[in-house]
Amino acid sequence: MAWNKYYIVVTDQQGATPTETLTKLDLIGYQPAGEANFLQTNKSDDLFIGTYEDKLVIADPDLTYSFFAAEPSDIEKRLIAAFPSSEIAALAENSTVGEFGYTIIDNGQRIRVKHGCDGEIYTDIGEPLPEEQEILAGHIFDPEELDEMREDMNEEEVQNMVAFEASWRTPAEISKRYFGDIIDNLDTDAIKLTRYKKV
Repeated sequence: MAWNKYYIVVTDQQGATPTETLTKLDLIGYQPAGEANFLQTNKSDDLFIGTYEDKLVIADPDLTYSFFAAEPSDIEKRLIAAFPSSEIAALAENSTVGEFGYTIIDNGQRIRVKHGCDGEIYTDIGEPLPEEQEILAGHIFDPEELDEMREDMNEEEVQNMVAFEASWRTPAEISKRYFGDIIDNLDTDAIKLTRYKKV
C-alpha cells in the first residue's frame, strides 16, 4: 500500500497541545474525532495534530501543500508568527503520483523550498540542504539502470531523472532530523495525534 505523507514539524514545542495549536493558527470549524496514529493520516483529508518528543506534528494534505508555493501562503505566515524561533519543516511524499515536497523555515526565514511531481520540478528556492547533498553523493541508480535509461533518453534527460529521484528521496532523509530515523521506520504509535474533522 502506498503511504502518502503530508505533514509539518515544528521544533522546540514541549507541552504543546492540539487545542492550543488550533487557536494559535486560527484554524476554525474543526471538531475533535478521537486519537490516531501517524499511519492513519495516509490518504485522509482530516486534520491531525500531535506531538513527538518536543516536536509538534501537524498532518494535513492541504496545509502542507500550501508551503510549496513560490511565495509564503497565509497558513505559512501564521505558523511562522506562532512559532518564530522554531525550525519548521513541511514534508510531502506521495508515491501514488510521484510527488515530493520539502520546505525548511528557520527563525522565520525560508531556507529551502522544493516541490515536484512526475519528473517535473515546480518550485526550487534556496541552496541544497545537507540531506540533498548526501543523497546526490551516493548512488541514485545502479550502472545497469543508467545504461538502460540512456537507451531511451539523452544525457540531459538522464541527469534530470537522477536529480528528480534524489529530490524524491529527500523528505524521508530530512525526517531523520526530527525523528532520529526516517519516518517510515518509526513506530506509527510513537506520534500521538488527535484527529479533527471539518464541520
